[in-house]
Amino acid sequence: MTLGLDGKVAIVTGGGRNIGREICLVLAEHGCDVVVNARTNVSECEAVVSAVRAKGRRGLAITADVADAAAMRAMVERAAAEFGRIDVLVNAASPRGRSGLLQTTDEEWALLKGGIVDGPINTTRAVVPHMLARRGGSIVNIVGAVAYTGTYPHMAAAKAAVIGLTRGLAREYGPKGIRVNCVVPTMIDTGVARDPRRVAKEIELTLLGRLGTPREVANAVAFLASDLASYITGQALHVNGGQLMP
Repeated sequence: MTLGLDGKVAIVTGGGRNIGREICLVLAEHGCDVVVNARTNVSECEAVVSAVRAKGRRGLAITADVADAAAMRAMVERAAAEFGRIDVLVNAASPRGRSGLLQTTDEEWALLKGGIVDGPINTTRAVVPHMLARRGGSIVNIVGAVAYTGTYPHMAAAKAAVIGLTRGLAREYGPKGIRVNCVVPTMIDTGVARDPRRVAKEIELTLLGRLGTPREVANAVAFLASDLASYITGQALHVNGGQLMP
């Protein structure tokens, strides 16, 4: 059984590294041409595009800040001009905040909100007209589990906003053939150095007794983007080894 993604075009924000990179590669493996977006790192973007092309699919690297609405409109128009269509949008770009509420400066909060909340809104506003023209498409938002755990209140609020956005978009555009869902991972083993005590605690809380991998998150994204999920919209798919069961 195939996913029905052959020949489709996907835009992946935050696609230059870690989970975003793996999403690009998995979508390419299932037949998608992929637009790889990163905020500033051109070399990372181009490396992912090379990997996409090695899998026999077309790729395009575009560096632009998701918090910049005009830049997102320009990115989407360039992608549509290059590939002729846009079928899938994956909002994987997200800045990280590791300070408490009172330790977060106004400038830091503006950057966090711009990437986490404004980013998916900007990309979606740019992409939806193209999906409406084809009367179909799939949007998948990556949402941190802090939306459910409440870790760092300002981060929890920002991530929860994306869950609300997902549901609202699903309600507004479902009748027009556009599905919108989100994937909610907990800590994923991306190879980034972490406090061993925190990793051990995460594993202790996880029923499967290990951290997840970027590919396991990417597989969930590909499923939701695909025809196999044709009757799924407005949902949050938790990829967490049983750590949370909301």
